[in-house]
Amino acid sequence: MKTTAIILGGGRGARLGFSMPKQFARLGGRPLLDYSVEKFVALKVDTMVAVLVEDYRDYYQPHPAITIIAPAGTSRQQSVLNGLRACPADTELVLVHDSARPFFPLQSLAEGLKLLGENAYDGLALALPSTDTLVEIEASHVVGFPDRRKIYRTQTPQLFRFPLIRQAYEKWQDREFTDDLSLAWAAGLRCGLLEGSLINFKITTETDWLLAERLLNSGGLEFLQGFLSQLPPRPAAKINSFQESKK
Repeated sequence: MKTTAIILGGGRGARLGFSMPKQFARLGGRPLLDYSVEKFVALKVDTMVAVLVEDYRDYYQPHPAITIIAPAGTSRQQSVLNGLRACPADTELVLVHDSARPFFPLQSLAEGLKLLGENAYDGLALALPSTDTLVEIEASHVVGFPDRRKIYRTQTPQLFRFPLIRQAYEKWQDREFTDDLSLAWAAGLRCGLLEGSLINFKITTETDWLLAERLLNSGGLEFLQGFLSQLPPRPAAKINSFQESKK
């Protein structure tokens, strides 16, 4: 099935204090955004859409595998919509990814694309179960402790049947959502979760950047990837069926 990857590179990453948007800063000798591009090359997607800030040419020479460049919006949600609108008309499946997560797992994505192709779901996201105790606060007072067994932390990439997520984004563009799967679920799409990865962390702070550099420079990334690949996989059906969409 014709598959397009949308890579979001429209933020400024001000918290890192770089002189350029963080997605263009060099991590291990190459632009942060290019790690995601090369992952999608390995996944063999048909088209790559990069959603970039207006002045990207001042900082970045686009990777040759990027097929289309779309303008960033004033919010993540608007940037995703711009990316969806730039996708080729014959796109059937689409992946939406934040370029600040360079170490995402390909095996889970391949599984997700297969599930979408079989029409088992309309939308899927990488996710990890919460391992911490969760506390709900109102007006600085503790009001409850949600059951962490029912809580997962989503990651990107998130995967969708393209016509459905494009329609959902057009319809719900005036409401604010924290990620793509939450918008898809609100629109009534059949949504589920795929097994995420501990090393698929989002680079937001200086500590995150230093950790990513250390993993790359020390060979620790390959070690962790190899170690995690040896662990028994969490049952896909259980994760996929965790967050079923509204009937």
